Amino acid sequence: MIDHSAPEFLQTANKFGIKLGLERMEQLLSKLGNPEKELSAFHIAGTNGKGSVSAYCAGMLAWDGKKVGLYTSPFLERFSERIRILDGREGLLTWEKDDTYGEIDSDSLSRLSDLVESKVKELLSEGQEHPTEFELVTAVAFLYFAEKKCDAVVLETGLGGRLDSTNVIEKPKACIITALGYDHTDRLGNTLGEIAGEKGGIIKEGCPVFVMDTHQRAVEYDEAEDAKKVLEAIAMEKHAPLTWIRRDEAERTTQNLRGQSFNLKNKSYRIRMHGSYQLENASLALCAMEQFVSPEAMREGLSHVRWKGRLEAICFDPPIILDGAHNPQGVTSFTAFLQEMEVLSEENPCEVIMGVMADKDVSRMLDILVENWCVPLGRITLVTPDQKRAMPADELRIAWDEALRRSKEFYNLESCMYNAREKLIAVNDVETACRNAVQRAFRNHAPVYMIGSLYLLGEARGYIEDGMRALGLPQN
Repeated sequence: MIDHSAPEFLQTANKFGIKLGLERMEQLLSKLGNPEKELSAFHIAGTNGKGSVSAYCAGMLAWDGKKVGLYTSPFLERFSERIRILDGREGLLTWEKDDTYGEIDSDSLSRLSDLVESKVKELLSEGQEHPTEFELVTAVAFLYFAEKKCDAVVLETGLGGRLDSTNVIEKPKACIITALGYDHTDRLGNTLGEIAGEKGGIIKEGCPVFVMDTHQRAVEYDEAEDAKKVLEAIAMEKHAPLTWIRRDEAERTTQNLRGQSFNLKNKSYRIRMHGSYQLENASLALCAMEQFVSPEAMREGLSHVRWKGRLEAICFDPPIILDGAHNPQGVTSFTAFLQEMEVLSEENPCEVIMGVMADKDVSRMLDILVENWCVPLGRITLVTPDQKRAMPADELRIAWDEALRRSKEFYNLESCMYNAREKLIAVNDVETACRNAVQRAFRNHAPVYMIGSLYLLGEARGYIEDGMRALGLPQN
């Protein structure tokens, strides 16, 4: 149930594909009067956690009384999610209750898209190349944030960093690089060092830089060291003060389905989101914002942020959890969450719904799932998301069969994956899969986990909520 409603000019621009580079963006922005020069921006790159860190930073800035522009991608349910303004503390509190709050209105989106289109026509008449969809949307966002006179803007890169269309910001207030991993390797490089070089391209002269430690599970030590050296070299060349955030910097004190509390630098914080990786994301955001907002804004702003599709519990009884884990690092974090949440292992056998994009490292993702699954397993429903890049459910089932064949866990009587092949079912109708899973979960008091793709979550979330309403289940 995705609302793709956006001006036709933006929707049809996807035919121009993904083309990294700044020249088209710079030409377009020059025609538009360079609105990006009016923005006080915080620039965020990385493989995993960009959206969460962006939301945390925006929440803290808003609680501090600022009008904050937030630019993120992809969207889950509505195109307008990508461009949002949180107007101070009240704006953040309203967004917490209403996830449509602050999104760009249809009139502004249409008007600014028309303006961008007129400038693109001028460029084409001059023999210049047509900008990509992401470049056009980014230009609309810059115009909107400048027009609304935002005090601060949080920009999430789309792909990479060095050649990403957001990287036209000359003097950001801070650059933030989240966890690195192996994604989009066809465009960003096959080693973590190469990927770090692309992400580190957002670092600007003299700009403070905050980076999550490159060492993590699912990444080889030497690869992590190479990435660290690359980022240190870029920061040194740019005379940019670099702060590393350790993964164990935050100490968790409590955790349940409503969120988790932790201590950082002798101060206590609470977040609504789950998983150890969200402690890391929150720590990174807190360290980056420390010199820009008050201690109260750090504490309160963080606690009121919601970010859909990242270990999101949309129902507590039965537990229904949506996670957009779509690469090996994301799946590793998801299985770590299952291991941490002992209460979930006490539930009845769970329902799993999974759909993936075909261009992801699906084999490695499944190997991690099979080897680390630790809760009773009822049924695994494999679906085909409504995306051109989606892997058909039947192909995903074959990939599951191969992963189970590779694993000793399939033959281990003590393993939750024992005989899992008999629990696999492939369907093409996402709506039916969601409604049936919710009904079985309600009947059996069993958890539901949806994983594999943010695109799947955007499509399926409404169907799950419809199923919950039909059963009288309250939404978190």
